[in-house]
Amino acid sequence: MKIASLVLSVLGAASIIAGLLLFRNLNTVNPFDSHPWTIYINGIRSFPWPVFGGAVLLSLGIIFNMATWKQPKGRRF
Repeated sequence: MKIASLVLSVLGAASIIAGLLLFRNLNTVNPFDSHPWTIYINGIRSFPWPVFGGAVLLSLGIIFNMATWKQPKGRRF
């Protein structure tokens, strides 16, 4: 499980970095409203899925890694 958690963490970090490099021009200022939010002109296809998926994989890798830590014997609380 330790190797799987490390692989998930590395894949997640690589996916986040690749997604940040590929999805650079998504944020466009909305000129019609007075708020500083952004709009995505291509809808769901403009969502940075590699970044989101990478964050999920990285989180799973960290959780799997923490699950394999040795717990001290005795009372926990």
